[in-house]
Amino acid sequence: MSQVLDTKTRLIEATIDAINKGGEASVRVHSVAEIAEVREPSVYHFFKNRKELVEAAQAERYRRGYLEMFNPFRAVVEVAETKEDFVKAVRQLFAGVYCPERHEARATRVNVIGSAQKSADLAKVVNEANFQVATSMGQLLGDCQKKGWVRSDLDPLTLGIWVMGQINSRNLVEMNESQYDLDAWNKIAVESVLLLFEPEQ
Repeated sequence: MSQVLDTKTRLIEATIDAINKGGEASVRVHSVAEIAEVREPSVYHFFKNRKELVEAAQAERYRRGYLEMFNPFRAVVEVAETKEDFVKAVRQLFAGVYCPERHEARATRVNVIGSAQKSADLAKVVNEANFQVATSMGQLLGDCQKKGWVRSDLDPLTLGIWVMGQINSRNLVEMNESQYDLDAWNKIAVESVLLLFEPEQ
């Protein structure tokens, strides 16, 4: 069983590498098989066709992009002792998420979301990834609600998915950054998130 999972993982990794280097159009099943060190027919043991292989790789790229930003945030929030520590963690999250080096990760998510609009199979996997990350974020925010750091009248799961949407929305200004002040957008985005997190009086 572990060998099966390992082979499938290697195929997905090779496909992700191909997409990262040349986009979806550059994915060749024989090249992926060669890089994963399996025979080409083995690819079809795990994926019924090239499209399914590409969608599995895209879904994994999508999921990783969220986890790369969420896991460090969770680690900092879990050791936070005060509301000030929590606010600092939120500011650090968005400073990291909105840095220029994360542009490609944001663009990947938007690209995958766009592709999912045309593929029910990819949409299913993207929805599963969204739910996984939103659930983790919701659980973390739910814990913060118990500490009085986040408004208790907001559903934590919905708040988690809203934060994910807020992060992705930065692509709107990045597509035409010559017309927008990215620093001003960052400030508005972070302050609006913190305002929602602020416990009601």
